[in-house]
Amino acid sequence: MTSSDQRQQIAQFPPFLPRTLIQVAGQEGADCARLCHGIGLLPKDLDDPSLRLSYRQVSRLVRRAETELSAGVGLRVGDSNVLGSLGLVGYAMSLCPTIGAAVTLAMQYQALAGSLLHVDIGESSDTLWLSATLRFPDLDIQAFAVEELFASSLKYVRLLIGNDFKPEMLNFAYPAPHYAAAYERLFNAPIAFCSSGNHLVMNKSWLATPLPSHEPLALKQALEMLAEAASQPMNSHDLALSVERSIAHGLRQGVTIADVSAQLNLSTRTLRRRLSESGLSFEILLDQVRKTRALSLLGQPNLAIDAVAIEAGYSDARAFRRAFKRWTGESPSSYSK
Repeated sequence: MTSSDQRQQIAQFPPFLPRTLIQVAGQEGADCARLCHGIGLLPKDLDDPSLRLSYRQVSRLVRRAETELSAGVGLRVGDSNVLGSLGLVGYAMSLCPTIGAAVTLAMQYQALAGSLLHVDIGESSDTLWLSATLRFPDLDIQAFAVEELFASSLKYVRLLIGNDFKPEMLNFAYPAPHYAAAYERLFNAPIAFCSSGNHLVMNKSWLATPLPSHEPLALKQALEMLAEAASQPMNSHDLALSVERSIAHGLRQGVTIADVSAQLNLSTRTLRRRLSESGLSFEILLDQVRKTRALSLLGQPNLAIDAVAIEAGYSDARAFRRAFKRWTGESPSSYSK
């Protein structure tokens, strides 16, 4: 496996973009469960802000959506975003003193916002431009990623300072799609395709525009939280996370490795091999998920030990008690007191 392949499997993307994509897909009549099948998640998983996805998972979801939905879905996803679609980054942007400060903050914490692209800022005496390049060599989804980024950037700035904002021009590194008229309608600015790069250009005079929601103390608090979040390592392997989620969804019914393999579109042998390459096994992950479920349930009052055993995937309460003793050194009844 190449270093690029390995990086594509690191779970580092928050669920914001995929969640909006699934929302748009649902509004347009797509089967969202089918879009997610085999990727290692269910649509409801995207409601968990702690969820992290790999580039491989997100890009597969994008490809499926582009196949299922009408052309220009990247534009529609970007235009459907709100500041909350950036999570804490969006909240902090709204607290900044000016639109220029908000743009600078967004660039600093773009990885936390979950962009598929790497964004740089360039400027001249009177213009500023956002330059977007792919984080991974994947031209198949370049148009979607750039559409989503520029459409959402336009939406965010207008949410912050009003609908009068208008970019100077937009450049795209790929040929004009057959739905290029949708670009004209959305951006309402000069557009050039087959350019040397992907650029959204704006007049620098907009940067001094004050934000009505500026709040210095709340901004300081938000920046501290962003700095803490940015310092956390993002090194979880997406396959392990996908297996754990699949186990958790079917735990009560007695999930097997064959069940999980089918959900991930892998053979049982391949799944075992790939987990082994990461120093893991299905049995280790199953044990971890059972332990997590049991410990969380034992904190609930009036829930019998036998019921906890069933929820943790044990049909035999004695087996559950033995496992719990191995996990904690205590019996379930002693732990819950």
